[in-house]
Amino acid sequence: MNDEKIIELFFARSEQAIGALDGKYGKVLHALSFKILNNHQDAEECVNDAYLAAWNAIPPSRPEPLFAFVCKIVRNISLKRYEQNTA
Repeated sequence: MNDEKIIELFFARSEQAIGALDGKYGKVLHALSFKILNNHQDAEECVNDAYLAAWNAIPPSRPEPLFAFVCKIVRNISLKRYEQNTA
């Protein structure tokens, strides 16, 4: 499924949008978070939190590169978790 269709699913508030996003980019997003946190459980939580953040952010905005948009969300959430874990 291409990014435009995934964004349209978000605008339609279809739960399939999360599944499509996870199916297309889930492994890469998990790997990104894992490289920051070095913990699979924390990485999975961060990716899930990023899906929720994307769900809340996309209907008002229409991200042009969807992958970069979601990567930025995962990175920021993972860095916050890293700061909490090492405080």
